[in-house]
Amino acid sequence: MIRKILYILNNKEIYAGGPGRARNTVWASYLLLSVNILFFIAMSFAGGSTNSDVLIDFGAMYGPYLAAGQYWRLVTAMFIHVGIFHLGFNSIGLWIFGRMAETLFGSPKFVLIYVLAGLCGAVVSYIFNPIAIAAGASGAIFGVLGALAAFFLTMYKDPNARKNLYGLLGLAALNLIFGFLSEGIDNWAHMGGFVAGFFLGYFLTPVSGFLHPGFDGFYVINKLKNSFTRYIAISIIIAAILGGFWLGNSTLPTNTTTEVLTAEKLLKDGDYRGAIINIEKAIEIGILGDAFLGRAYFLRALIMVQYGNFEAALNDIGYALVNGDSETREKSVELLTEINDLR
Repeated sequence: MIRKILYILNNKEIYAGGPGRARNTVWASYLLLSVNILFFIAMSFAGGSTNSDVLIDFGAMYGPYLAAGQYWRLVTAMFIHVGIFHLGFNSIGLWIFGRMAETLFGSPKFVLIYVLAGLCGAVVSYIFNPIAIAAGASGAIFGVLGALAAFFLTMYKDPNARKNLYGLLGLAALNLIFGFLSEGIDNWAHMGGFVAGFFLGYFLTPVSGFLHPGFDGFYVINKLKNSFTRYIAISIIIAAILGGFWLGNSTLPTNTTTEVLTAEKLLKDGDYRGAIINIEKAIEIGILGDAFLGRAYFLRALIMVQYGNFEAALNDIGYALVNGDSETREKSVELLTEINDLR
């Protein structure tokens, strides 16, 4: 399949790196595929890739943690998959379309497209689906599909290029329709990744004389492409990622997790009064059984001990023991022992 997408035009092989260049070596696709599999194996030993706690521990996206400063989750989430079928579908996509794109664009450009499109997909998901655990390479792979579609658009006069373009657009559309009809599929990441990949792919593909003049807008832009416009295109995508992340932070709904994480930061800085405000909000909107509700009660108990209000602290410890996770319960027992020693 890789060989079929190399075009013999004017007796020269055409690549995204420029006409007449030697065929690019494929290695990044295999490396990304290997990392995905290694992550999955490690998660399986840690408790399973469908376990929400394991997903969070390994770096899945979760809006409140992103807002708390764990920006690295935008990257690590691209290597995490929920279940064997999720890994399998994305692995097939990376195996087929990743190798295609890497052959056409070269490894450095392919990695650039993969990462930036994946990040764009992640921030779009963050904006529209902020309080959900999200993971997977789908946004990046849709970005690769978009880049390939852009490449074949520049070769539109060639019949084989048109077939590949229509096939890729049809495949992307079918996946999006399936995503809208199914639960648990992050179509926002898919759409964000595809648009970013198409934009990058178009500008990273060299000027082509085979673009159909009927595409007036693309035809004009195609003639203007050079090294400067490529850097501008990359800068626009980076700006979109940063702007999208800011918008996600700004529009994140008030939730127990965010309030607790903010309170913990304030406590480290010794700002008890500020922490109490966030803790009170967390307790007000919290749901019984929520581990972060338990953490909120534990944090308030800590503050009450500092104020010498042991009765209030004991009351909060009771709620922390009921609602908290194992770590919170353990800390609550330690605090209870400390209170008994002080009284």
